[in-house]
Amino acid sequence: MNKTEEKSDRDKLNILVVDDEINIRKTISLCLEIEGHAVRAVGNFADALEEIKQGFFDVVFLDLRLGTKNGLDLLPYVQSHSPAARVVVITAYASIDSAVDAIRKGAADYIPKPFTPAQIKIVVEKIFELRSLQKQIADLKSNLNSLAPEIDFSSRNPGMQKLIAAAREVSGAAVNILITGESGTGKTILARAIHDWSPRAQKPFVVVSCPSLSADLLENELFGHAKGSFTGAVGDYKGRISMGHEGTLLLDEIGDLPLSIQPKLLRFIQEKKYERVGETITRSADVRLIAASNINLEKAVKEGRFREDLYYRLNVVELASPPLRER
Repeated sequence: MNKTEEKSDRDKLNILVVDDEINIRKTISLCLEIEGHAVRAVGNFADALEEIKQGFFDVVFLDLRLGTKNGLDLLPYVQSHSPAARVVVITAYASIDSAVDAIRKGAADYIPKPFTPAQIKIVVEKIFELRSLQKQIADLKSNLNSLAPEIDFSSRNPGMQKLIAAAREVSGAAVNILITGESGTGKTILARAIHDWSPRAQKPFVVVSCPSLSADLLENELFGHAKGSFTGAVGDYKGRISMGHEGTLLLDEIGDLPLSIQPKLLRFIQEKKYERVGETITRSADVRLIAASNINLEKAVKEGRFREDLYYRLNVVELASPPLRER
């Protein structure tokens, strides 16, 4: 029995290889297929974007140079559509600095050209071991959640008690909520709890991190885009608002939302209507909005960095999370 036959479905990794050199694609693909993994290989930016949006990958081998395109521009899409994927950058010796920059932006590792099949195998084995550990941790967390499925917000601190009581009270109301507080005070956890306490609990809970993407990418992520609306848009993408239909959308660190997107978000809040990028069809979605911010939005309004009308639309109910030092 060969290695491919011995490897169970649980042990297989879904791997995407993105490189414009056919010999490199073939070498990596053959090496990984011999090990029993499922491999997709593409040679250009547009095809890679289509694969990323249509599939779910455990590992992505990504060449920095894809013709005239920069392979790093695919990183946000990988992180969005396959958030658990480990990205391995393929680079020439002359571009090690770029590979290090890719690591800072979220890539897991890099392999300099030329490389051997043994190097590919070692990288994938490391990733598989890491994934196994992550699965064990997830299983442990799941077991803990089954013993205590509801988040424990018990606290003797009066400020926390008041916060949780208010959050529970508004969880069932069809109002927008603004959660404020310093970083690390549990704003995302509280938002998830509000969703779980609400009538929308069985529907999607979708999170968009406003600082993590450029203005153009953030607009695409929120509202979606139509096929052909820009270079690389080889297919339709419905966007996070559509994904959150009948559920809850958390806009994390809303204070970093670019001014160029704020009017479009305001219109959606007011009318529940929007258009995808590059499309004139008006769509609608029933989404409960929760925004979180670690900056003073009133100050941002005064400084012209945040629209006043958007602020008041988001801040129907404000929940202020106390600093950890005060709990």
